[in-house]
Amino acid sequence: MFIESRPADPRVHEAAIRIARRCRHVIQCLLREEEWAEADREFYRVAREELEAFRTTTCDDRGR
Repeated sequence: MFIESRPADPRVHEAAIRIARRCRHVIQCLLREEEWAEADREFYRVAREELEAFRTTTCDDRGR
């Protein structure tokens, strides 16, 4: 199952959006305006995967 098809914790979702937009701003001058949305989606996917993995690892560590 793709991570985008699973509902996200609202805090993870908002953080992933902020990270994605900040990453796109770094490379925005290299992109055409019509590519911005695709860059946002790709950066969001990566950010959300990493945040979900961090959250899982952090929660697992607390249980030990």
